[in-house]
Amino acid sequence: MPKKDHRSLQATSVCGGAARLTARRRRLPPAERREQIIAAARDLFTTRGVDNVSMRKIATRVGITQAAIYQHFEDKAAILFALSEGFFQGMIANFVARLDPTLEPLAAFRASLKAYVEYGLSRPEEYRLVFMTSNSQIVGTGHRTPPDMSGEAQSDAGKIAFSILHDRVRELVETGQIRGNDPDAMAEAIWAAGHGIVSLLITHQTFEWTQTDRLVETQLDLLFYGLLPRG
Repeated sequence: MPKKDHRSLQATSVCGGAARLTARRRRLPPAERREQIIAAARDLFTTRGVDNVSMRKIATRVGITQAAIYQHFEDKAAILFALSEGFFQGMIANFVARLDPTLEPLAAFRASLKAYVEYGLSRPEEYRLVFMTSNSQIVGTGHRTPPDMSGEAQSDAGKIAFSILHDRVRELVETGQIRGNDPDAMAEAIWAAGHGIVSLLITHQTFEWTQTDRLVETQLDLLFYGLLPRG
């Protein structure tokens, strides 16, 4: 039986080491792996529908075993919730980034509503998943109760996002800058108006809409003129 020379043995050793190194590189940190799973699930959910996607399919897309995916998420609902939380956290960060302390309260409120519309339109597929499917993880019940921020597991970004809107409406009503005496109903109606334009622009792309900026500004004009005190 022919003997391998030292160069062949060295090459084998190098190849084996490279393979082991590649394998180690594929073992992503847990947080990075979670984001990878969420990204894969987002793509599958939007292209195939949530009901047609299994944990096995998500794991295959990521390139891990079905057993491995359960180390990060209990089930598909947990992935949807994480996706929803990420969407709302991005929305909150967008609100904060758009804050302008030089604006009057009413102008700042209008700017925040425009930011909501622009954020939704910039992430249409996630918006569909969060707000427009039977599996939507929206603000839910008890959204008027201040969220408990004492622990990360208790944080609900959807409730926080809605509480920003609700608190701003209540302040404007109490200071007489907008009319009405029912901040709860007004906040929900304003959200409905913002959701309406985002959902229509996402789902009816073949309709010959006017320029998006003009359409959004026109709707905000109609909304705010209706909110201003009379007389």
